[in-house]
Amino acid sequence: MIFRVLAILATCVFLWTSAGVAATGRISDILITRGNNELLVSARLTGGFTPEIKKEIINGVSKEFFYYLVIKRVMSNWLDAEKISGTIKYSIKYDILKKQYLVTRETGDLSEEQIFDSYDSMVAWVSGVDRISITPFNLLNKKLQYYVSIKAEMKAGELPFLLRYLFFFVPYSRFSTEWYDSVIFMLKDLK
Repeated sequence: MIFRVLAILATCVFLWTSAGVAATGRISDILITRGNNELLVSARLTGGFTPEIKKEIINGVSKEFFYYLVIKRVMSNWLDAEKISGTIKYSIKYDILKKQYLVTRETGDLSEEQIFDSYDSMVAWVSGVDRISITPFNLLNKKLQYYVSIKAEMKAGELPFLLRYLFFFVPYSRFSTEWYDSVIFMLKDLK
């Protein structure tokens, strides 16, 4: 009897957590270009901001949004080799009194802060990777083929110290996309 109850409980927990991480978004329009001897990546996320996520942000739950970027070298008859990886982190907070969205983007050592008055303009900025530098050209071989893989993920941000312990049982919406790949390119072919 106890085993049966534990099995049902474990199944419910598994289904509850997997539904919260379900892939709802999709990454498209991946574009690789060059600029000032750097490899630049642009992409667009669609369908990542659900009504539940909007409601949580407006209610004051901070969100952390990540883009994971990996440059892979194409290797025939073998697994592709990961050469360089990077992360773009967006921290989203809503100021209930001012009715403004404060978004901080961190890319490596660079940090940029934007304030938005509307939800749609904030989503448009966070949903796009626009000419983000991944690596200088001198770290890649000009004669080899590469591609960029991108994945997006959203998590609930840190709650204040006491609230973290009071609301440990409250589930927050989060999502993660699949890995999406750019077209295969060589450095000499980039414009």
